[in-house]
Amino acid sequence: MNAEELDQLLEKYLEGKCTPEETLLVEQLVDNYDNKSTAWEDLDDNKQQVWLQQLWAEIKASMLTYETQYLKFRRFKLWSRIAAAAAVLLIVGSGVFFYINSSRHVILNSVQDLGLASNDIKPGGNKAYLVLSNGKRVSLTDAANGELAKEAGVEITKTADGQVVYKTASDISGRHPEFSSGSPHQYSNALNTIETPKGGQYQIRLPDGSKVWLNAASKLIYPVSFNGRGQRVVELSGEAYFEIFKNKLQPFVVKSKNQEVTVLGTHFNINTYDDEPGTKTTLLEGSVRVNDATLKPGQQATLTNNQLKIAEVNTDEAIAWKNGLFAYKNTPLQNVMRQIARWYDVDIIYQNNDLPQKLLSGSVSRYDQVSGILKAIESTGTARFKIEGRKITVLP
Repeated sequence: MNAEELDQLLEKYLEGKCTPEETLLVEQLVDNYDNKSTAWEDLDDNKQQVWLQQLWAEIKASMLTYETQYLKFRRFKLWSRIAAAAAVLLIVGSGVFFYINSSRHVILNSVQDLGLASNDIKPGGNKAYLVLSNGKRVSLTDAANGELAKEAGVEITKTADGQVVYKTASDISGRHPEFSSGSPHQYSNALNTIETPKGGQYQIRLPDGSKVWLNAASKLIYPVSFNGRGQRVVELSGEAYFEIFKNKLQPFVVKSKNQEVTVLGTHFNINTYDDEPGTKTTLLEGSVRVNDATLKPGQQATLTNNQLKIAEVNTDEAIAWKNGLFAYKNTPLQNVMRQIARWYDVDIIYQNNDLPQKLLSGSVSRYDQVSGILKAIESTGTARFKIEGRKITVLP
């Protein structure tokens, strides 16, 4: 069973759609993970959601194996292997794994063994802002679950599992009759924006049913309704993973800096942060056109200085963030630290100009505190770190 199938199992459980066998498996994993005094039944829905997401990230982290000079993602096909992974969790706890340019790898034990600093920094979570077409700005972190707004014949809601969902007039006319009388072209120019701060992430279900996961420090601009439009066009800055609803009559277009990605229905990831050297588009399923080039599954297009290069890649590494992980393969330390800066909302300072170029490979849960990943990197001999407030200094 791979990471995507684990996510599907979690989603089924949260929606109450698991078989009795699947439900028993999930609840057994939760019981094994529960070393806290608070009973599972006493937690509210939001805390259960966070707890399960953390557990799933831990399981997926423990499923990673490492070979000399590269990361290899092991595929588990039997339910019994998941149970074995849960057993590993009891031993390893919040285990993190890294190695640097050799076969040597480091396994750190539980968070309690890391000697956490008193000024440690917690990981990010579901945080975002929704900007409506009238300019109203809604904090999704603080907003209650349920209806957020009604715009352009569409109802916008926040669900218990941390999503923004758009429902069209055909879905909601029975509950809001005023929507059924409007023209589908009436509000075709209305736009919404969802943006995540540093230390934030969020999931949105667009009016056409497409799903988008936004990484930290990202922004997506999109129509409130795709009715009356020849194409479904959205604009992205930052990073997002897309699962696009197929519609041959309305291609889906993602615009970012110097790039357009055109699709009919597919799964792909786009990383277009301003502080990254290039824009990377990674295709997992289907087919997409990046500017004038067509990608196949397993390929990544990198756009740098208007030059587009296509290469075969490990797609699991590209979407590790969506699955609750940091994952690297011979990655410069400065790239790793940029991701840490965005997710933990910290500033990075280097004391040595050679440090940013050192290479690192490995994996760690995004739900660990920042000292966990820093201690793991320190154990490889790559660098040392000092935490002062929200500033991390990288030392030789």
